[in-house]
Amino acid sequence: MSRKNLLNLFLLIIAAALASIVFFSETSSDKLAPLSTIDITAIKKITIQHNTHTTLIESQRDGHWKLRQPVEIDANDFRINSILKLVNAPVHSHYPLSDIDAETIGLDDPATKITFDDHTISFGSINPATGLRYVQLDNTIYTIEDIYYPLISSNFSALVSLNLLPVDSHIDKLILINQTITRGDDGLWRSNIAITADDVAGAIDHWQTLQAFGVHRYLERKQLGEVFIYLTGQQQALRYLITDTDPWLIIARPETGLEYHLDIGAYDQLLAPQ
Repeated sequence: MSRKNLLNLFLLIIAAALASIVFFSETSSDKLAPLSTIDITAIKKITIQHNTHTTLIESQRDGHWKLRQPVEIDANDFRINSILKLVNAPVHSHYPLSDIDAETIGLDDPATKITFDDHTISFGSINPATGLRYVQLDNTIYTIEDIYYPLISSNFSALVSLNLLPVDSHIDKLILINQTITRGDDGLWRSNIAITADDVAGAIDHWQTLQAFGVHRYLERKQLGEVFIYLTGQQQALRYLITDTDPWLIIARPETGLEYHLDIGAYDQLLAPQ
């Protein structure tokens, strides 16, 4: 299994672990106290600082999340909602900051912090005896399950939506590798090659509904082609480079630093319908 597939599997396991931990904490007869009582539904902004990198995510009026930094792009709502559960994470132990040598647990100058609106949680090291992660909120040190840090410390691409187009966007024109598809004044879609109306409609639908199985940091490869998607209300087209077709399809947007991995069957559905 490749490194990127392993990363996708790892992040899926993290998300499943988050869900199971939350379920357990809500149903156990011996509840652990939460890290805080902050209402996660009221949170509007999340800022992640990891080493020298900052990721800014904001809640939208439509209920979705959007990355604002390092690029502006739709966020992966499922993973953002998983991160939000950190705010009310079950606590195994807690200590006043004044009672602990912060340097010994990696909290004197933490490399990773996450801020929910105005509430900052800093990540320290793992307790080798318990496997629990030290975190700091205000003037208290807590230990929690180490299921949040791996996702929070990942490249920002792990938090990007798996969709290929912005949410609620509408296609005006597709320039694909074998044809151009446009919508006429009568509202009907047409291709400049001889394919059926159903195939044309299918291409539009696939661009609007297909999801990548993974979004990763862009890796420069040999360019195998490019496609352009023109959206209503946007003068500049979205440009995807085709950078790999074996064993799966990789299409990239270098200007965002992102590449999208899809099953190879998406090649004919998205790039060369016929």
